Amino acid sequence: MRKLFKKVVAGLASRKKRAQLEKLFALGLPRELRPALEFLLRGACDEETAKVVAVAERRRAQIASFGQKTVPIWYSPKPGSAGTDVNSTADPQPGKVLTFTMEKVSRTGKDRKWGTVLYLLGRGYGCECGFELGACAGISALYLSSAPSMKKFITVEGSTGLAEIAQESLRSRPNARVVNQLFDEAINEQSPELGGKIDCAFIDGHHEKVATIHYFNKMLPLLKKGGLVIFDDVSWSHDMREAWKLLSERSEFSDTIDLGAIGVGVLKETQAQSDAGPRQWNLQPLTGRHAIGDPEGWKEA
Repeated sequence: MRKLFKKVVAGLASRKKRAQLEKLFALGLPRELRPALEFLLRGACDEETAKVVAVAERRRAQIASFGQKTVPIWYSPKPGSAGTDVNSTADPQPGKVLTFTMEKVSRTGKDRKWGTVLYLLGRGYGCECGFELGACAGISALYLSSAPSMKKFITVEGSTGLAEIAQESLRSRPNARVVNQLFDEAINEQSPELGGKIDCAFIDGHHEKVATIHYFNKMLPLLKKGGLVIFDDVSWSHDMREAWKLLSERSEFSDTIDLGAIGVGVLKETQAQSDAGPRQWNLQPLTGRHAIGDPEGWKEA
């Protein structure tokens, strides 16, 4: 009886949240977000999505199967490592080199739930050209590059060991490739080819306020109007929450959506909208609240 009661209560809560979501769509929340948001509310996905998840999670399990084998990575620097000027144009420097086991690498980055959300965002918006900063093991790139409309996907990884793992992860995706460079170098190199074409940018890998804003500013000429910019780990630290607060107010966006684990910005369609600030949607009360993190390695010894 208790289990049945809990099930009924959960069902009522779920219906209430779905009703609240419909009200938000009526108020102007972009409807392209519906597949991702409904997945977050219901936890279920369609057959096409399930196939993508199966491929990505098999690859994750394969990486984990190497167990205690190690790989050197660059870890995200502490706040202030790129300075305090959010308008700085200086190239941020990579963090300390740490040694991760393959099992730990498999758990670094987006898990099954948020990988699914990434895929559904790319699919919902019909994204054709993706660019990711921070490939890690290539799992998030595997999800994003699997969107049916995605013709080209480039993911950048500074750590050579991780770039090699990501290349293997994406071996089955002819539309995707890994670039083993520092982020600024990669943005500079890809600018002539991708200027104004990227409609799905995923900014990950360097979880530091000034650096995150720097990469967004530098990528702006490459971004397509109406496209998506997804900021990873916006609850990683207080520093990253500050970054998201600033980014969520940027006039380049028509809408910014706070999902706790990630922040999503929808770029404006026309230049005429450029003076107005975005509509800001905090969906954490619906999709689940995220506590602000205390990142590993940031405490002084």
